[in-house]
Amino acid sequence: MSNDLVLLHQVHPLKLGADVSAEVISDALLWRHRLAAGLLVRFGLAIIGSSLVLSFANVERLRSSPAGAYVLAHMLPEAMAVRLAGDDLMAVGAWRHSPRLLGAGLRL
Repeated sequence: MSNDLVLLHQVHPLKLGADVSAEVISDALLWRHRLAAGLLVRFGLAIIGSSLVLSFANVERLRSSPAGAYVLAHMLPEAMAVRLAGDDLMAVGAWRHSPRLLGAGLRL
């Protein structure tokens, strides 16, 4: 599987939906200090979403879309690290009941 397809699948509507849903549900669980369930949802839904999109969706068609062109041009490893840092900050914010950290993670 090419690196381009792995990047492109990140802007597929089903993958985006899975990621956003996982984030919201996971943060709610972490807010309630349900660590195992929160982490399972956070990573499990993302992995399932990626697997389904990469296995069954026509990801190549996203190459010519504005979102696909953007992700191919700008989603360097450094950008992915910033996204991961934001996700981590949101998880910590949920665990600590800190809207400030949740907001900071969302802005990253």
